[in-house]
Amino acid sequence: MAYENLLKSVEESATERERELREKARVAIDEIKAQTRKQAEEIQQSYLSGAEKSAGVEKNKLLYLTKGENKELIITIKEKIFSSAFHEAGQQLSAVREHPGYPAIFEKLVHEAIGAVGEDRFSVHIDKRDEDLLRKTLSAMRVSCEVVTDLECAGGLVVSSPDGAVVISNTIESRLERAQERKRHEIYSVLFGG
Repeated sequence: MAYENLLKSVEESATERERELREKARVAIDEIKAQTRKQAEEIQQSYLSGAEKSAGVEKNKLLYLTKGENKELIITIKEKIFSSAFHEAGQQLSAVREHPGYPAIFEKLVHEAIGAVGEDRFSVHIDKRDEDLLRKTLSAMRVSCEVVTDLECAGGLVVSSPDGAVVISNTIESRLERAQERKRHEIYSVLFGG
C-alpha cells in the first residue's frame, strides 16, 4: 500500500505541478497577448500619425499651389482689365481727329513738341491728314521747318532734330502709351488693392 500511496502522491504532485505550469503558461500567454496588442496599437497609431502628417503636408502643399494658381489667375484677369481699358481708350482716341476740338488739341501738341526739341532747325513728321492743320499752326507761330508726311497715327506729330539725335513723339498713341505707364501704378493699386 505504501507503494500505491507513493504512486498516488507522485501522481497528485505531478497533476498539481502540471496545473501550476498550465496556469503559469496561461498567465504568460495572456501577458504576451496583452503586450502584442499594445505593440500592435502603438504601431497602428504610429502609422496613422504618419499618414495624418503626410496627408496634412499634402493638403498644405495643394492649398499653397491652389492659392498660387488663383493669385496668378487674378493677376492675369486684372492685367486683361488694365489692357482692355487702355485699348478702349485707344479706340476712342482713334476718332479724335473727327472731334471739333481737334484743331486746338493739335495746336497744343505742336507747341509742346517744338518747345521740347530745343533746336533752331527741325523736321516735323505728321499724318498726311494733318498737313493743312500743321501749316496753319506753323504759320500762326511764325515757325519754318521741314514737314514730312510719313506717319500714320490717330493725330499729333513727331519732331526731330536734323541728325535724328533728338526725337519728340507727341502723337495721340505715344501720349496714351506714356499715360498708360504713368497710370499703371495707380491703376494697379486700385485693381490689386495695394
